[in-house]
Amino acid sequence: MKRCYSLKRNKTFRYVYRRGKSVPSRMLVMIYNKSKTGMVKVGFSVSKKIGNSVTRNRVKRRLREAFRPLIPEIMPGYDIIFIARDAVVEAEFDSIGRSMYGMLRKATLLKKQNEQD
Repeated sequence: MKRCYSLKRNKTFRYVYRRGKSVPSRMLVMIYNKSKTGMVKVGFSVSKKIGNSVTRNRVKRRLREAFRPLIPEIMPGYDIIFIARDAVVEAEFDSIGRSMYGMLRKATLLKKQNEQD
């Protein structure tokens, strides 16, 4: 995933946490909010409850890679944060991507979905 799609500033993370809407799943929680920029920005949050640093970094890498093919399908202009839950550590890689896609669809953030409406 390119860095231009990353949420980088703590201030932005706090704003999305405070103002955003959430969509839960078994493995992840997605929080999203309309952004001031015209592009998709995404951040990943993995708590110390998930495991040691090796485990947390592996989870973040898998989340980033699962999200990468979904970027072109998302409507521009949103900040999104994915928060990892315990189940994501043992999850299959394909199921992480399907979970993300389902949450994006539920939040109506996909381009195809809005074109049909």
